[in-house]
Amino acid sequence: MFIIFGTGSKDKVETRGKFVCPKCSVKTEYTAKSSSQYFTLFFIPIFPIGEKKEPYVECQTCKRTYYTDVLEN
Repeated sequence: MFIIFGTGSKDKVETRGKFVCPKCSVKTEYTAKSSSQYFTLFFIPIFPIGEKKEPYVECQTCKRTYYTDVLEN
């Protein structure tokens, strides 16, 4: 019997809205996400390990990611 285990990251959507993307230069939708490392068993996240990583903003048009400071402009 094989047991497959390891770690993987899992993203959680914090907020959604509109902002001016620095690359697209137009007002477009964004998703603010945070990421956590999880222990996985058979590729299923079981429990979080470590600390939650700093949140980031993802443009829904070009899929680039930015620090949350970009929302202040």
